[in-house]
Amino acid sequence: MHETVGKLPCLRRVGDNDKHNVVLLHGFGADAKDLFPLADFLDPEGEFNFYFPEAPLEVPIGPMYSGRGWFPISVRDLEQGIDFTTLRPPGLDQSSELVYDLIFNLNSEKLVLGGFSQGAMVSTEVALNNPNDVHGLVLLSGSMLDQKNWEAKAKELKGKRFLQSHGTADPVIPFAAAQKLYNCLKGAGLEGSLISFPGGHEIPMPVLQKTKTFIGEILG
Repeated sequence: MHETVGKLPCLRRVGDNDKHNVVLLHGFGADAKDLFPLADFLDPEGEFNFYFPEAPLEVPIGPMYSGRGWFPISVRDLEQGIDFTTLRPPGLDQSSELVYDLIFNLNSEKLVLGGFSQGAMVSTEVALNNPNDVHGLVLLSGSMLDQKNWEAKAKELKGKRFLQSHGTADPVIPFAAAQKLYNCLKGAGLEGSLISFPGGHEIPMPVLQKTKTFIGEILG
């Protein structure tokens, strides 16, 4: 079902428990419909509410085609691969505030926040700034951003759990950037693992299976 939570339009898969929620953010150039089909796989019993917000920016992807983005990235940068690790992209603060406003309005007892690619980066930023509101992080093909600031804030998430995945042949976000994020989180005392797989910028079935287990452990 479509609804607006805070200021973000969302697709929602209704579950039995309004206080146990999952919020998943799509990647650059996609939209809320991209990850929505995952809800029934990740929670086939329909126990939890799933929210899939739509990013605020309309971004051109190709001739006569556009998608949504959480912060601007040029198509040329996407094709060449980007080292995000030292960057603080314009628009990150605004999108993070919108996502946090959504989370605030859910008033969850337990919340899993995450996303794919750019959605994973925004999710990390939101969690670092609001550590008491996130109980588990799912970071699929994300990256370290703004390394100095993220490393300084990560200790506030000590003891929180995360699940991270990344393809070793990812042409968009190098695997090394994912390793930096993993080292940052583990070094700050978070509990989690980096699932590597011999693929590209994608979410393979073994990762979905482990994500399903992770969500069940956090919210169940």
